[in-house]
Amino acid sequence: MKTSTKLNILAIASGVLSLLFGISAVLLCAYAFTKARMPYNEQGRYFDGVTVHHAGSEYVYGVLGLSFGVFAFVAGLGAYRLFKRAAAARRGRKPDDAGGSQG
Repeated sequence: MKTSTKLNILAIASGVLSLLFGISAVLLCAYAFTKARMPYNEQGRYFDGVTVHHAGSEYVYGVLGLSFGVFAFVAGLGAYRLFKRAAAARRGRKPDDAGGSQG
């Protein structure tokens, strides 16, 4: 298997991982925002008819969502760099020279 093909496979996998982390981050942050807007009683509880929600858990969901956002950014950056290296390998240059400056 050629180097550019391997790099493309890794780049696609990293891109898919970035997409999954990004979707998870958006959903978790939206859920944290929704929980933060719930009307809690003086004990810090909200009952929606099915479950009891406790005040303060929205911070945990928010931090988790932001962490997933950072993971999505790092995976997306890795996918970008891998796609760039694969393109350089297809052009016949060494993959290590893909992002270097001339000078």
